[in-house]
Amino acid sequence: MAVCGCCNQEMTDPKTVACTGNALIIFWKFHKAVAPIPFMSNDPNARCHDCGVAVGSAHHPGCDMEICPICLGQLITCGCLDEE
Repeated sequence: MAVCGCCNQEMTDPKTVACTGNALIIFWKFHKAVAPIPFMSNDPNARCHDCGVAVGSAHHPGCDMEICPICLGQLITCGCLDEE
């Protein structure tokens, strides 16, 4: 069982297609909030291998596939979310 701390949905449930609580990502050191980059794939039926969201949907926070909308790197490792 893997429940998202942001939207309280079960991430492994096939009915969970998007994180409904991940509408904005707050970047404290840049003093702005931006929309997350949705999961993309050439396969319209694909699901994110880490958090299970469908194509075109926001990842669950902490997903290792989420792209940083600031630097376009891997969000969990890029450092853009680090507080100053």
